[in-house]
Amino acid sequence: MRTVIAVLMLSPLLACTKPSVQPDLDSAAQSGETANPAAPGPAQLATEGERNTLPDGSWFTWKFTEKPKLGTIIVKVQTFGKDGTRETLSEVIGEFGMPSMRAHDSGQVKFQTNKKGDYLLPVNIVMVGEWELVIKVRKDKNEVHAARVLFTL
Repeated sequence: MRTVIAVLMLSPLLACTKPSVQPDLDSAAQSGETANPAAPGPAQLATEGERNTLPDGSWFTWKFTEKPKLGTIIVKVQTFGKDGTRETLSEVIGEFGMPSMRAHDSGQVKFQTNKKGDYLLPVNIVMVGEWELVIKVRKDKNEVHAARVLFTL
């Protein structure tokens, strides 16, 4: 009887609360990426070495030159035209940081090109935890693509 009375007294309070919505994290878990649904931002980058298509049909790939670890790691971006030949875009911009601790964010940093035409960005990993890398592509001073990848040390 006490249980029935307690339920009747608490039911109006339960009706006023918002239901908990659990995001579908299966796709992130299957891809090996860490998902943070609370972090708004750009779309997800394709997996390392896979195509990221740009609006004009050209595309780029990205990869870490080594497995992420504490210290400085290099992100390498290679750009290709519609026909698959290497090309050099106007600008490739990177941002990196910890989504949970924005004090460590790098801000926008321009990738530098090497003699082969690869775009390189040093990423300073200062502590373990979840990190975010955002790659933005600009053509003629207009941003045409922005996407991110989350990774955890």
